[in-house]
Amino acid sequence: MLDAIHVADGQAKELYSSSETIGQPAWLPDGGSLLVPIGLPKEDRILLWTVSYPGGEARRFTNDLSRYGQYLDLTRDGQVLVALERRQVSHIWIAPQGLAAQAKQITFGESRDTGVAPGPAGKLLVLARGNQVELTNPDGSQRTLLLPQSNTVTTFSSCGDRYIVLDSYMGTKVALWRTDADGANPTKLADDGIFPTCTQDGKWIFYSSSESKFMRLSADGGVPTELKTPHQEGPPQPEVSPDGKWIAYRYKEESPLAPIKIAVIPADGGGTPAYLLPFPNQSGGFRWSPDGNGVQYVLTRKGAGNIWEQPLSGAPSRQITNFPSDLIFDFAWSHDGKLLYLARGENTSDAILISNFR
Repeated sequence: MLDAIHVADGQAKELYSSSETIGQPAWLPDGGSLLVPIGLPKEDRILLWTVSYPGGEARRFTNDLSRYGQYLDLTRDGQVLVALERRQVSHIWIAPQGLAAQAKQITFGESRDTGVAPGPAGKLLVLARGNQVELTNPDGSQRTLLLPQSNTVTTFSSCGDRYIVLDSYMGTKVALWRTDADGANPTKLADDGIFPTCTQDGKWIFYSSSESKFMRLSADGGVPTELKTPHQEGPPQPEVSPDGKWIAYRYKEESPLAPIKIAVIPADGGGTPAYLLPFPNQSGGFRWSPDGNGVQYVLTRKGAGNIWEQPLSGAPSRQITNFPSDLIFDFAWSHDGKLLYLARGENTSDAILISNFR
């Protein structure tokens, strides 16, 4: 939402509203309109728009294929515009046993593949273009879009070979959805649900509500129950262990200097954490190790992202992969623990000057 505030009395009035990303606005010198970065999820990019004042009418200003950032600025005379063009290259790789030397890229092209998870019946779930989930064969072929009516999907999981669960933003709020293993028969399970994850036996779904509560729900639907998560930090993103017995989440005690840790609680009721583990990647996410004896996360050093593991025993963390370059945007293990799936690539940004546009 973009508001205009009257300086004299502080009164705010909505100028423009959208369910899409709205970046930092910049006034044009005549005061009759603003330049605003606005996202187009279906195109997986942010473009520059003009928004008239006081009418609030939005018109596309740029028509190129660039992906602009959320920040821009104008010279005082309005003759030159500076903006950031951001580019992310990310594709899906498969590494047997996590061995970097044997890693093989399976998706290609201009489309960004930034998320990955094991799917039903040996297939893969891939977050394509940054916001849409596709079901694909293990070699990256025959990609099928799930929930095509969705604007944005952030998290997805397979419930064994029975179902696929995912969150979906369709313009009002994020809802929890379930499809059959082939993506058919989409069914809304909850009007309010994000960050779903499913047990490997396909029986239980764990997710978060907009009120930052951990919820547990039968994969067949029904009434969810809340799990207590002491000292939960940030948006709750439940991670269920491979055997379905434990839930891990981000934990932070009330002291402002307390570090973020990973807490592990029983999946059947929550309560006092059974384990509290150090978490070096304070701003990132984590996954369970395939054997359920530790949690794994990405650390980036000297420009290369690699996966590290922190054992539940409290033993020192150890490096799992040894990639010499590129970033890791997401990773997941196959259900049998033999294959490591990765979304790998790089981020770049360039400053762009635009002149003589008026």
